[in-house]
Amino acid sequence: MRFTNSIKIVFGIIISAFMLSSCIKEAEPLSTQEREKISLDAWIKLHKPELMGNYQAVGGYYVEILEGDKNDNIAANGNNYGSEPLMRQDTCWVYTNMTGRDINGSICLTRKEKEAELCGTFSYSTHYVPFFNYCGNTNVGLLEGTYLAMRHELTLSDEYCAKYNIKKPYYMRRGSKIRIYLPSSIAYGESGSTTQGGYEGQYTLSASRPLVLDIEVLGAIKNPSKREEEMVRIYTGYGNNPAWVLATKPESERVDANDDLNLKGLYYNLDYNPANDNIYAYTYLQHHDDTNNTQNPYVDNRKYALGNMSKINDTINKILLKRFGKGLDKSKQSEKTQITRNGRAHVWYVLRFMDGFVVDTNIAEIRKLMFDESEPDCSVFSYSPSDDEGKEQSERQAIGAWYYCIPQMHYGAYGQIVTTSGYAYGIAGLTGTTTTTEVSTSGNADYYNAINYYNYYNYYNSYYNYYSPYYNYYDYNYYNYNYDTSVEEEVITTKTISTEILPYTPLVFTLFVESND
Repeated sequence: MRFTNSIKIVFGIIISAFMLSSCIKEAEPLSTQEREKISLDAWIKLHKPELMGNYQAVGGYYVEILEGDKNDNIAANGNNYGSEPLMRQDTCWVYTNMTGRDINGSICLTRKEKEAELCGTFSYSTHYVPFFNYCGNTNVGLLEGTYLAMRHELTLSDEYCAKYNIKKPYYMRRGSKIRIYLPSSIAYGESGSTTQGGYEGQYTLSASRPLVLDIEVLGAIKNPSKREEEMVRIYTGYGNNPAWVLATKPESERVDANDDLNLKGLYYNLDYNPANDNIYAYTYLQHHDDTNNTQNPYVDNRKYALGNMSKINDTINKILLKRFGKGLDKSKQSEKTQITRNGRAHVWYVLRFMDGFVVDTNIAEIRKLMFDESEPDCSVFSYSPSDDEGKEQSERQAIGAWYYCIPQMHYGAYGQIVTTSGYAYGIAGLTGTTTTTEVSTSGNADYYNAINYYNYYNYYNSYYNYYSPYYNYYDYNYYNYNYDTSVEEEVITTKTISTEILPYTPLVFTLFVESND
């Protein structure tokens, strides 16, 4: 009897095991997103347990407040939203500083030059200023996780708010500094991060990996076009500087007798000459958090550091004078020297932002100075406005600012153009790009790679103690981010950076047109 009962018990166990095995086999395999959620939830529970109550149901991410919201009642001032929550604005353009990391703390995106230097991605061709993006009712360009955080009330536990003296409800607004832990589904998804233009980190973010993103909101405005026009007016002296002339359309483009030919936001200066240039320091008018427009953002940059802008300007002027001379004096400019719409101009140029940052130039000596290029490939730009007559901007050889202003310039003379984005690269601007060339050489680079990695590690443990939890590896079942720095060959990498131009960004051209003799 006992023997029979034992058989029944064993048989029952076998049947149960078989049924359990059958259930396991029949169960649907976990998707990548499900596996990632399990891993991210487990990582937060272990390393950031205080954030468990800060889970955002819409998007499935976690929020950490880096600077508590004081809920200041600052009224909107002119074109600035003040401290009004971003989610309450139907039309909103927002300035943000962002740094993106993988779950181990390795940077994959940064807008800050100091971090870029640390990562080895710093470039003198990169304009390290905040992002400028549309953040309205519909997401048309922001990273999904960023958009969700900006356009929703953030869920924060009562315990968390009491501990850090944070007032509820919490909405992102000017002055907000948060860190969000995003699953890849609302970050870079299956493609991962391929940031370019000098904003890269020391590693790219692999496909289907979480993103830890620090966001600082510096400001928000309603009408960036109006703000941009105001920046140009400030630059040209509000009409009090007779050297700056408002550009006009040719009569052939007049629609009817009531059509205003004036081109608001586009000016040219025929009186400019580097020999008597009095602009010894460019005014910082780019998008940033200094409402008085007096802050120089290049405190850390070796070339653009505070106090060096005038030296850069003087050096560029000396290069221009040495290469092209003083140019044709304005008193000698006439209809005979004017390029006109049918003429062809051979143009040398320096393109700047309004703060003096050099975006581009086809003058080799200036490229060497500003971009550290040893052997720049430069040539004169040949342009005739007549070639672009009647064409859409997308079909023209040059931007609208050149199309309208070059005919007013003179052969053998200098000139300047200042323009809003409407006559340049439009509201989309230009994306910064990085072209990489690699050359392998014999030898072992372990030592140098290790030194760079440990310098990075020590820097963030000493300077950013808040980040130290990142260095607990994210090993929960599915991810392992251990990096092997050992290589058998040293790879020398040469990077060529094209400068990013943000939306609604005014530009300043300094030109010299070759003589037509």
